[in-house]
Amino acid sequence: MMHRMLPLYEGKMGHQFNHRTGTFTGVGDTDLVSFEADSPDDTVLPRYWVRDEVVKERLARRTWGTEHALLGFRRVARNTDERTVIASFLPFGAASYGWILSAGPDARGLALLCAQYNSFVFDYVLRQFLSQPSIPQGTFEQLPVLTREGLDRLGDRSDVETWIIARVRMLLGDSAELAEFVRELGITARGPVDAERARAELDAAMFVLFGIERDDVDYIMETFPIVKRKDVAAHGEYRTKRLILEIYDAMAEAEATGVPYASPFDEASR
Repeated sequence: MMHRMLPLYEGKMGHQFNHRTGTFTGVGDTDLVSFEADSPDDTVLPRYWVRDEVVKERLARRTWGTEHALLGFRRVARNTDERTVIASFLPFGAASYGWILSAGPDARGLALLCAQYNSFVFDYVLRQFLSQPSIPQGTFEQLPVLTREGLDRLGDRSDVETWIIARVRMLLGDSAELAEFVRELGITARGPVDAERARAELDAAMFVLFGIERDDVDYIMETFPIVKRKDVAAHGEYRTKRLILEIYDAMAEAEATGVPYASPFDEASR
């Protein structure tokens, strides 16, 4: 009897917004090399495969708002890592214990959660409560998250939701495995891709939406020393913080004046 086998996605195979960053070359824990996709059809190689019927039985135990992707964050993490919360969308199928999955919201709701999970402000809050090299699910569930109703600080909540999801869509890449999920987001055109800018805009927006004052944004960014060190080595400055603060200031001015924040992505799409 032939069985359909599905790849088992382990935590170490993905990173923020990207489920295709590591591919296995063997079955050992360290038999993993970095991977960079060149086309939508490129896939990473797992070390384990799971029978389709086993995956279906496990997935049936929970209620999913979409059946085209799973949102997970990596269980193994430390508050001294470069980043602590590492969340990504995975193809709807087999995910290992290395991912803690968020179930329930629809595709767009999951995209809003993914943007928050991978933000510096959310990461900072979790770090205050983490004292072990893994994220307890109970701790994570107590962290503050924005609902759709909390988006109106930056304008019409429907417009803000689409604005956020458009940037998440940019960062998801062009994986054919997530094509149906992307269609569910309602933003099929990826648009101009500048991952650094997209991430900075998302982070600045999250700081504003969570009501973080500018001086506190500056302080929070300084609590990520590895990000700073890598930036200084690559650019001669803490570029990530500078970009976020510049965009934060522009958003704060937009909030004060009532004039919508103007993004280069929005200009390019006109």
